[in-house]
Amino acid sequence: MGHIFWNDSSRLFDSGEQVEVLALGDSWFHYPFNNLITPLYNALEQPTIYVIGESGARADELCAGSWLTNFRKMLVAFPQIRLVCISAGGNDFAGIGDLDDKILQADCSAATTVAACYRPLQPQAVFSTVEHAYRIILATVAAVRPDVTVLVHNYDYAIPDGRTLAGLKSWLKLPMDNDRVPTPGSPLGGLRREIVSDLIDNFTLSLDALIPAVAPQPVALVWSAGTLSPAQWANELHPTPRGFEKIVADCWSGPARTALAL
Repeated sequence: MGHIFWNDSSRLFDSGEQVEVLALGDSWFHYPFNNLITPLYNALEQPTIYVIGESGARADELCAGSWLTNFRKMLVAFPQIRLVCISAGGNDFAGIGDLDDKILQADCSAATTVAACYRPLQPQAVFSTVEHAYRIILATVAAVRPDVTVLVHNYDYAIPDGRTLAGLKSWLKLPMDNDRVPTPGSPLGGLRREIVSDLIDNFTLSLDALIPAVAPQPVALVWSAGTLSPAQWANELHPTPRGFEKIVADCWSGPARTALAL
């Protein structure tokens, strides 16, 4: 039985364990006591997993600096790694300063369609930046371990209802409030929910187009969008523990177990 190590290489090396799964990502991998890695660890029969990143990390942060250096270091130091998991991109299009200042028009009050709410060249411009970050990360894997399976994912259709963590601002509702996105039907329907769904769909298309471009590196898209019910969301960005368990069971477990030959 292995363990999960979050950004703690000294403890990992002291343990003498051999890393089998390397993960790089945002809060879906790091959210305290409630994340995707914990149920994935159990679904994979408890291998040693090393997780790099932090909650709130953007794709352009994960592909640079100490996180990328540590990521490369682990790929070299642990030839037993058979699976790499990446969770990046959500913080690039959700939140104050991104959703409201980069993607949505400053005044969407008269909008009746999703397209009418977007600024020129958006959201494709944001996802182009995210795709560039993924290319850097995937190139790092290919340079060291071109045989290792890489799993990326497309999150799920979050609900812009304002729920967040204590002390943090809303990631979806508040930016939409700032840009006066119409409220009829929200949060479970209406234009606000359509915007979230369209952003996830555009993100999915970006990842789907990227995968053949990085061949022959074995990269697969874990399609989790559309998995959760409204009751399985803990807040605007994160599923409940049961929600994460469902996403692992329904979406991640199959390709991850195949990568580890389980």
